[in-house]
Amino acid sequence: MHSFKTLIFVLPFLAQAATAYWYVDFYEKNCEKGGRAGTGTMTLAGEGEERLDECRGGALHESGADTSRSVAINGISDSGLVVELYAAKGCTDESFLTQITEDDCFTSNTGQLRPGHFRYSYHWSGIGSLVMKLFQQCWIALLEFFNAISLSPSLGPLQEQQVWDADSHTVSPHAGSDGPIFAPPTHPQDPGEILKCDYSRMGKEWQPCSTPHSRACWLAGPGGQQFDISTDYETKVPTGITRKYTLVADEMNINADGVLMPYGKVFNQQYPGPWIQACWGDTLEIKVTNKLKYNGTTIHWHGLRQYQTLEHDGVNAITQCPIAPGDSYTYRFRAMQYGTSWYHSHYSLQYGDGMAGPLTIHGPSSSDYDEPKDPILMTDWNHRSGFQDFQQELEGVIPKMDSILLNGQGSFAGGARNGYKYNMTVTRGKKYLLRLINTSVDTTFVFAIDHHNITVMTSDFVPIQPYTTDHVAIGIGQRYHVVVEASPKNAKGEADLSEAFWMRTIPATNCSNFRLGGIPDERQGILYYKKGSAEYPSTARASFSIACRDEPFNQLQPVLPWNIPKPTNPVFLVKICIRRLNVSKELIGNETLFEVGVDPYREGQGRPLPNDAFVRWAIAPRAMYLNFSDPTVLNLRNTKWNPEYAVIPRDYPEDSWIYMVIYGNRKSIPSSGRLTIPAAHPVLYLHSLPVRLRTAVHVTNHCWQIHLHGHDFALLQQSTQSFDASLLNPKYDNPPRRDVVLLPADGFVAIAFKADNPGSWLLHCHIAWHASSGLAMQILERQEAAAQILTPQRLNVVREGCRKWKEWFSNEENLWEKNATIFQDDSGI
Repeated sequence: MHSFKTLIFVLPFLAQAATAYWYVDFYEKNCEKGGRAGTGTMTLAGEGEERLDECRGGALHESGADTSRSVAINGISDSGLVVELYAAKGCTDESFLTQITEDDCFTSNTGQLRPGHFRYSYHWSGIGSLVMKLFQQCWIALLEFFNAISLSPSLGPLQEQQVWDADSHTVSPHAGSDGPIFAPPTHPQDPGEILKCDYSRMGKEWQPCSTPHSRACWLAGPGGQQFDISTDYETKVPTGITRKYTLVADEMNINADGVLMPYGKVFNQQYPGPWIQACWGDTLEIKVTNKLKYNGTTIHWHGLRQYQTLEHDGVNAITQCPIAPGDSYTYRFRAMQYGTSWYHSHYSLQYGDGMAGPLTIHGPSSSDYDEPKDPILMTDWNHRSGFQDFQQELEGVIPKMDSILLNGQGSFAGGARNGYKYNMTVTRGKKYLLRLINTSVDTTFVFAIDHHNITVMTSDFVPIQPYTTDHVAIGIGQRYHVVVEASPKNAKGEADLSEAFWMRTIPATNCSNFRLGGIPDERQGILYYKKGSAEYPSTARASFSIACRDEPFNQLQPVLPWNIPKPTNPVFLVKICIRRLNVSKELIGNETLFEVGVDPYREGQGRPLPNDAFVRWAIAPRAMYLNFSDPTVLNLRNTKWNPEYAVIPRDYPEDSWIYMVIYGNRKSIPSSGRLTIPAAHPVLYLHSLPVRLRTAVHVTNHCWQIHLHGHDFALLQQSTQSFDASLLNPKYDNPPRRDVVLLPADGFVAIAFKADNPGSWLLHCHIAWHASSGLAMQILERQEAAAQILTPQRLNVVREGCRKWKEWFSNEENLWEKNATIFQDDSGI
């Protein structure tokens, strides 16, 4: 039986290999000199008709000492067949074969792409295509039949990795699996929460190499190869398994701090949502079902790069339509990075009502530790729904929050859920990995544990050179991996033998807004040294600044350095004098300047109704306002865009860098008419607002958390000074990298990212009120390449979701208010 199955399985590969040889021969004759080919159709098993339209470096080139040759293919199948296609000419480099959604073959000696490319197409057509399709379908049917009768796992054409079942915690066996399977050191070893990293497909030559004294190594392989803290994870990742999860968006009353919040929206009837975990190199497949009665939803996987998987980024009206109540959508993407983040609804203000949860990709660390702890989500909290308070934001009155929570627990006015605070127990002398995540609506926190030092080793998803401090400033959406050594010392530097210490989440000055009565108690957690203890600590806060800020720029040094080239965007030259030396500096041009502020009202162009003169925050030329039913991803052939979609096209070669300067106030730059936020004192905005709002808008010194989807960006400069061209002094040599940066009030930031991930990527303020008001834009990166990557088959899934959304939305019986003239009053994100 197994021999017959093997024959059935191998036949298509032989046919495909023959096709590959023919294909390579064609290129040898037509592309070596950079020539162009004709057009037609070629069929690959597993994906049907595929477009083959890339020829790099003359299409064929020598590749390393083994003189293997490669050919680049765009739109390749994500099945194992692509391995055979490339192997037919000896291109077997691990860095490519472990990333089979790539559109190029890497050279075996450097893992780098060959420069240059020529664009053309060649396709099969006619009877050959029909025969290949028929053979493919017969093969799939036969294989599934013999799988069923032999009770062995399916190896169908779309299964690129083994499957991990999140419910049963089991891994499907894999024929010939002999690579490493191990419990990751970053996962708490709770018998009830077993998780195993499974790299069995990589072979027995690979073994785990992380130890308590060397957490920088992850996997060690033959010939001194390693996946470790210095691996460039944007181009090379290990081969893991597919892990499947199910999330159900539903309604629930939430008592997080002793006061019932009756409008909760949660995942799987819990708050925070379940901890989603994977190992570096795994593929995540997450089915989201919407059981909310009156809301659509989409789920964003914060900080994950979504390399060539734009439609799985989870932003309604950009990457998909909202998931209609009663419908489901399955997100599928590769975990190329490692570290900790969170997932949350990107539908209006839902995440502030409870739709958020932690997400960890287990991998190496730049600092050693003994044991890990579960993620710590810190957030501000409201006893009302964000949908109720958003009207205040529109009218110029900043909504106020009520409480502070740690992992869904808090205390309000002396009360607490179940009568206790969030706590953890440690053993004296050990080092513990903590994963800190700020999931707030409107609050930047300063986190500290009394009498303990903290070693910071990760900024967002980027491993950094470790540094030690006694507190960490964490903006909305930011994450830090830190190590806490359980060796407390008092103010005199002497060992402190107390058994309980406060964990503090302190709202940063001018970066929070709580209800009348003042800032809630910052002491929302307890670190215990005695298991089962219930006593409250008597420790005091150390002396440090609680100003609104990011961690120090010079401390955030990535382990893997990036050296940023000069800008690709249009630039202008400015002569400035530094220490009596005339220095010519390349500065960013106006195409790259983006001003944050309140958009001026335009007569007859209000939202949601033309005469609505609401306060709208903006960063693009217009405040964002999207149509849920018409997402950008379905319009990538557009040549013009509605200004309210806030689309900023960036069509540069993929090895180019895109530079941006974002500022909250300016000196010499011509004003756009937008109201910016000055620092140092409260200000009443009057001159550009409608008369009926002029007494309402009161904005204090404020900062913004700017988040970019689809990329880590290099933070070239972060300044508290009002922007002026002469102040620009970018750091190009290994600057900090992350996906959320704090834009100082009255200041500016300069960022850069590589144009290597085609798609329409959202850049927005992560203060939820501001994002919903319109402070966002889409960076449309390499539009034509994005349109080619998103094949009709992939977009059909999005279209079907839109069809169901429109069907639900068109029935007014489904809406909160029947016969309502307005359904959407926010930006759409």
